Amino acid sequence: MHTIARIIPAVARAWPWSHPVARHVHDGWYQYQGRWVHYVTCGHGPLLILIHGVPECWYSWRCQIAALAQRYQVVALDQPGFNYSQAPADHAGYQTRALAGVVDALITHLGQTQAIVIGHDTGAWLAWHVAAYFPQRVTRLVSISVPHPNAMRQALALRAEQYVASTYAQRMQQPGARALFRPWMMGWHGNRRALLLYLLADLGTDDAAISGFYRLNYPREPFACDDTLPSVLCPTLVIHGSRDTALLTSSHAENQRWVHQPITFHLLDAGHFVHQECPDVVNQTVLEWLATASVPTPTSPP
Repeated sequence: MHTIARIIPAVARAWPWSHPVARHVHDGWYQYQGRWVHYVTCGHGPLLILIHGVPECWYSWRCQIAALAQRYQVVALDQPGFNYSQAPADHAGYQTRALAGVVDALITHLGQTQAIVIGHDTGAWLAWHVAAYFPQRVTRLVSISVPHPNAMRQALALRAEQYVASTYAQRMQQPGARALFRPWMMGWHGNRRALLLYLLADLGTDDAAISGFYRLNYPREPFACDDTLPSVLCPTLVIHGSRDTALLTSSHAENQRWVHQPITFHLLDAGHFVHQECPDVVNQTVLEWLATASVPTPTSPP
C-alpha cells in the first residue's frame, strides 16, 4: 500500500467537525486476493467486527465504536469497493460468498480465531452469511435492520407490502442500472458537519459496490429460499426500527426457522438507520445482550 494512500484516511479523520471517535481510531490494512482492504480499530478485548451497509463506510458506526471499545477490540471494516478498500478484481468479488471470505480473512489477519460480528443493512446481510458459512468463527451475531436472507425471500414472496417497499432494489437489479444512492448523500442528508469525510468516501467508492449487491445478491423472483445456506448456530440478536420503510418489521417473521438458538429481537422507535438514530439505546442493548448471552461452542444442529 502506497504511503500517500495510507496518509489520506488519517487526514480525513482529522476533519474537526467529524465525530470525535474519528480522531481516536487507528487505520489498518490487509490484503485479500491481491486487493487492499481498509479498517479502523479501537479498544482491547475480544474481537468485535462492525460491517457497514450501503452507501456508507466504517464511519457508519461512529456512535458505536467508543461505547463498544470499552470492552472489546472494535474493528469497523470498509467493505471492498467502499471508501479506502480497493474494489475486487472483478464484479464476482461482490458476491456474498466472496465478501464473507473477506471477513474470515480479517479475523485471521488480526491474529484471532473467532469474533462477534455486527452488521447493518447490506452489512447485516453479509453478517448473516458469515455466521452461516463460518460457524466456528462467529461467537455471536447482531443483525441491525435486516432479516435472515431466507426470511427476506419469504417476505418478498408472500407479503405484498415488502415487495412494494423493495422497488428500489428491483430497479438496481436491471442490466446497466446505476446506484440510486452514494456516500455523499449520507453526509448531505444526515451528517453535514462530516460532509468532507463522506465526500472523500464517495471518491473512493465503486458504483458497482452498491448496485452490484442488488444485482448479485438481493433476492429475485420467484424468491425461492436458498436451501444451501447453513443454519446460524450462534446466539443472535436482531434490532429493527419500527419506522423502517425499506425493510419492514414483518419481514422478520420467519427468522427463527434458520437460526439454531432462540433469537433476541428488539424493536425500536426509529427508521432504517436505527444505530444512528437511537445510538445510546442500541449500544446499551448490544452491550447488555453480549454480557448475558451464552457462547456455546458451535456444533451441528441435531
